[in-house]
Amino acid sequence: MLSIASGLLIFAYISFHLNFDSFHKDDDRIYRIVTQQKRDVISYQSGVPSPLGELVRTDYDFEESIARKVAFQDIQVNVNRDGQLVKYIEDAGVTFAEPAFFEIFNFPLKSGTFTKEFEEPNKAYITESLARKYFGESSKAIGESMRMDNSLNFTVIGILKDLPANTAQKSEIYLSYKTLKEYNDWFINSDSWGGISSYMHCFIKLKPGVNPAQVEAAMQPFPAKYRPQSSNIHTYLLQPLNEMHFNPNYDGVMPIRTLWTLGIIGLFLLISACLNFVNLATAQVFNRLKEVGVRKSLGSKKEQLFWQFLTETSLIAFVATVLGTGLAYLVFPYMNELFDVRVSMNFLKDPGLLLFIFSAFVLTTIVSGSYPGVLLAGFKPISALKGKLDRVNIGGLNLRRSLIIVQFVISQVLIIGMLVIVKQMRFAQNADLGFDKEAVVLVPVTSEMKSTEFHLIKERLKTYSDIRSTSVCLTSPTSDSNWGTSVIFENKTEQEDFRMIVRSGDADYLETFGLELVAGRNIHQSDTLTELLVNQTFLKKMNFSSPEDALGKRISIGGNVKVPIVGVVKDFNDQSLHEDISAVGIGAANEVFYSVAVKLNPQNISGGLAAVEKEWTAINPDGVFSYEFVDEKVAGFYQSEQTILSLIKIFTMIAIFIGAMGLYGLVSFMVERKTKEIGVRKVLGGSVESILWLFGKEFVVLVSVSFLLAAPIAWWFSKEWLQDFEFQTEVGIGIFLASLGISAVIAFASVLYKSLRASLINPVESLRSE
Repeated sequence: MLSIASGLLIFAYISFHLNFDSFHKDDDRIYRIVTQQKRDVISYQSGVPSPLGELVRTDYDFEESIARKVAFQDIQVNVNRDGQLVKYIEDAGVTFAEPAFFEIFNFPLKSGTFTKEFEEPNKAYITESLARKYFGESSKAIGESMRMDNSLNFTVIGILKDLPANTAQKSEIYLSYKTLKEYNDWFINSDSWGGISSYMHCFIKLKPGVNPAQVEAAMQPFPAKYRPQSSNIHTYLLQPLNEMHFNPNYDGVMPIRTLWTLGIIGLFLLISACLNFVNLATAQVFNRLKEVGVRKSLGSKKEQLFWQFLTETSLIAFVATVLGTGLAYLVFPYMNELFDVRVSMNFLKDPGLLLFIFSAFVLTTIVSGSYPGVLLAGFKPISALKGKLDRVNIGGLNLRRSLIIVQFVISQVLIIGMLVIVKQMRFAQNADLGFDKEAVVLVPVTSEMKSTEFHLIKERLKTYSDIRSTSVCLTSPTSDSNWGTSVIFENKTEQEDFRMIVRSGDADYLETFGLELVAGRNIHQSDTLTELLVNQTFLKKMNFSSPEDALGKRISIGGNVKVPIVGVVKDFNDQSLHEDISAVGIGAANEVFYSVAVKLNPQNISGGLAAVEKEWTAINPDGVFSYEFVDEKVAGFYQSEQTILSLIKIFTMIAIFIGAMGLYGLVSFMVERKTKEIGVRKVLGGSVESILWLFGKEFVVLVSVSFLLAAPIAWWFSKEWLQDFEFQTEVGIGIFLASLGISAVIAFASVLYKSLRASLINPVESLRSE
């Protein structure tokens, strides 16, 4: 029951992810245009230069439809409801989309129509749920006016049906693309070939028969033609829609190997449960000997007996399947809440679930019932009636030992895998990232706020005792929001062959985040980029022998004027531990100050936050105050790993329980076989301890053999999983010894009751039973 429930939950979870964006018409012809960048290393971008989509549309005839979209997250939206202004922060944000976006993707309307009105600026479609949230009833939303970021008004012209949970398109507000001219005209500028934003995506639906390679070949000359001076060599590729969710190079959030891992775990659980049934069934074989003997004496054939036992097994499997399905259905809402997903279990709409349930029933029936059926059907009637069977007829104790070993190999592989993931997650949480992330919050700077206003917030916060330090900046030192740019060094005319990550921050950035200066001085207070700090990795890439050699050298980043290097900071992890440390520059650049970082007094976090909210609201009364702790932001980098860790913990416990039941079945079998031996030993003075060891030594061998088989398998899987991390924990012998210890304790607990009971039985009863 537990294995079927677990298998069904895993299957539904895997099916949910495998069917991401598969509901669109002709989804096999839909692609996202992505960018592969080549400098000193190859990097990947899910976005493209914003003019590329329009160029492909006007100069070529490959597509049935092509559409650009620009998505922004965490956007403030204001609505006027019943004469009252109501403010929201939309985590899923707002998407600016071209009209063809709704020709490519199957997001139907509930109210309104897709018309040319969406080609006009300041027009929008919103989802049904959002319409109810804003206006009470979705029918009231059409024609209503809304305001974004206190700077942009738009009108609702249609209501979309709620988007399916398994789509990469998360926004629930879609504004016409031309509205970008008012909000951020860089994205609609035909000259914006110099950079790529992860906010910008371009989708194309090819005409039938068009090969993606044809489109890629047509785009190959674009970099040389439109980016001739850049050392960042672009290659534009077509990524199939059904790969978007899985490819981490292009921001895929669910690596396919994670689903493979879960699928294997689910299969292991089913197999382990089947082996359990075999062990428990054969352990009870003596109870059915006379029945078999009588049936054979009355003329029953082997085939009839085999099908009888297989039918009995099918009934047990059917009950287990029904109970397992019911258990999975009850647990499903909690799984969705635990893993923050919206997986549905609708048997009528998803025939795959029914197929899985039927397949699991057939598999468990055949695997579980075949061997016991063959074993019982093969007994000789005279031996069966006498209740005596030799080792050959019983099918061999070695087979049952082998089954137990297989079960414990599965359990120990899962235990070791779980311990490795736990250790890596603790390593990620406790690793010295090169800066202080504790008690630091990032407060977003809204688009309508002026430079003087967020500098004023900073100065006011300095007066509070619970505020240790503040800095106006782009983001925290470690972030997935990166300003990556090319570098021109000194008097060179060509760009260097590596990318620099720019962490825009003022003179208090080092103090706020505890960054260590190893040479030179800090930058001066400024709103413009007049001087720069670099990290040690930059020195390595430029082949400087010492930090002092870089001081005073001038570099140009992002096409700006050359500025001097005035200091060198110790390396820090600028991205997650999946990535190596980049060359980093830190300097003041007012145009990319998107946050105010605040170092709070750890002893009074709430008091510090109250002060931040008070001053922020005083200067920006029309905004909605929000913040994010930097340590929570860093933890968010490992959400996928935390999800699989939680799943593996649950299913490892189930596998251990199933394995323990298997051990219990084997010790039951051994007690049945050794009843007379135990009686003789006790008559001859054998102690309880010696009899316990009679059973215990058996399981010491089984656990040891399973460990020797499981250790190399688990080591290989662990090393493969850790390859995704540039900074890894050590897979030491302690993890393997811990797994062996856990398995030994489980084995001991599983056999103790039955073996202790056998050792305490009256020898007279033991001998009489024979």
